[in-house]
Amino acid sequence: MSKLISLVLLTLVVVSCGTDSDHFKIEGRLLNLNQGEFYVYSTNGGLDGIDTIKVTGGRFAYEIPCEKAATLVLVFPNFSEQPVFAQPGKSVEIKADASHLKELTVDGTKDNELMNRFREQIVSASPPEIAKCAAQFVEDHPESVVSVYLVRKYFITAPMPDYKRAFA
Repeated sequence: MSKLISLVLLTLVVVSCGTDSDHFKIEGRLLNLNQGEFYVYSTNGGLDGIDTIKVTGGRFAYEIPCEKAATLVLVFPNFSEQPVFAQPGKSVEIKADASHLKELTVDGTKDNELMNRFREQIVSASPPEIAKCAAQFVEDHPESVVSVYLVRKYFITAPMPDYKRAFA
């Protein structure tokens, strides 16, 4: 009987710690940023407007209702932007050093881990090299939401858009 009670309690603990199927959660830790805030918006309807994420003790948590996949963009105090790909019922963990945001990692879903690989590839690349890497990535992963984000960022909304490349 005590094993049954232990199993039930363990199951309740595990279930209560997860994200329900209608939400998406981000938890993170930023080294070298004890307190502050940054912003989040969506490129495709995941959020209405802009929201604020508060950092306390270098940690933050953010949860939103999420009925369909969405691309969230985090805007840090230095105005750098990093995408996070939200999925209903999922959660991700962000780890970064506030002084090296290009090396940020997002763990928890395949799309975010795919974006991590792209970020690792371009960490010390020049802007023309980044555009080449983005084009190659899109060619290698045409079905990915990461590719949609990269086409938009590097070929459509870039300071000098390259529509031929974006729609090739």
